Amino acid sequence: MMLVLLRLAGLGICAATGLVSLAAPVYASEHEHKHEAQHAAPVLKPGQKWASDEVLRQGMDNIRKAMLANREAIEKERLGAQDYQKLAAAVSKETTNIVKNCRLSKDADAAFHTIVLADLIQSTEMMRTSPKVQVQRAGAFAVLQSLRHYGNYFQHPGWEIDR
Repeated sequence: MMLVLLRLAGLGICAATGLVSLAAPVYASEHEHKHEAQHAAPVLKPGQKWASDEVLRQGMDNIRKAMLANREAIEKERLGAQDYQKLAAAVSKETTNIVKNCRLSKDADAAFHTIVLADLIQSTEMMRTSPKVQVQRAGAFAVLQSLRHYGNYFQHPGWEIDR
């Protein structure tokens, strides 16, 4: 999904891959959870969702509120580079807090990292670091998609991203 958006924004795959790959090691090194080797996320039975804790729910809710407050401006191409950078800073603050303070089960934590967090961090870095507003916008759309994935796979009463 992100590569399609990046192509639409006029970036080559090589540049996009380099940009996206810069963010993950930085955040991974700051991660305080203790993990054994992680592979694919554990599988849920149909209709089930992973448990969440208060820290995760509050952080994701704050990200959702920030993104939805700017959604129309994102969709109508009304945000400038500094707007995307401010939005990225707000999302980054929440992801940092989630990583430091959430206490999920081993399987739920692995699923969150695989399904939501990796893409969320990469998308946020696109908004924060790209010199092209079109790429920042693609990053914002990718953050919204990460929020959809969160709602599809994690328990969060009242979660809604699409009107």
